[in-house]
Amino acid sequence: MARKYCEKVADHICDVVRDRGIEDVLHFTRLKNLPGILKHGLLSRSDLKRLPDDYVVFPSDPDRLDDQDDAISMSISCYYPKMFDGKRYRFCGEPWVILIFAPSLLWELHCLFYRNGAARSATKYWRGKRYGGWALERLFEDPAGQQAGFRDEHGLQRSWPTNSDAEVQVMNPIDPSYLIGAWVETDEDRDQVREVLATFGRDDCAVVVRPFEPRICGKQDCWG
Repeated sequence: MARKYCEKVADHICDVVRDRGIEDVLHFTRLKNLPGILKHGLLSRSDLKRLPDDYVVFPSDPDRLDDQDDAISMSISCYYPKMFDGKRYRFCGEPWVILIFAPSLLWELHCLFYRNGAARSATKYWRGKRYGGWALERLFEDPAGQQAGFRDEHGLQRSWPTNSDAEVQVMNPIDPSYLIGAWVETDEDRDQVREVLATFGRDDCAVVVRPFEPRICGKQDCWG
């Protein structure tokens, strides 16, 4: 029974992903972490602590603000510029990469869906379900207290969450096979990423060069 229920949940998530046309899931990190990710996969802080001492990780923050050390934070279709800019500011001049993963991880791995960032105080007191297709669908609803049409007004694509800080927490290690591409800012970074990918036999991954700038901006929010 439990297995059938899990399959039903996964099928619902898959249906939402296909209906919304979601093509990718994003995770930003310092570029120097890429070789380790290709070797070990994308891991939570808890999993990283269990790796050999000679494996060096370059964190973007000393601690997680939401205290969820067992989770890997990702975003659907677009990233949260305010958070990304803050992390980059602390490592001024260091190259970063936005890793692009296949959306199949959303139903093949255990994921929790947050309409707003998991560290927000309002998020912590939400009593509803965080998992499954219903929780995923909530990411695309018009904001509470806003009149209908918010998404159309801001020109959001069907695959983009309503709130730019919408978050997915993946509760499993993410195998490197889910990686399908990378987004960098300079040709130099592109060449470095391609060299690392080639070392691991991943010439199938696309590398996009584009400024890390919001693609859509509203009066109070931006979507990267």
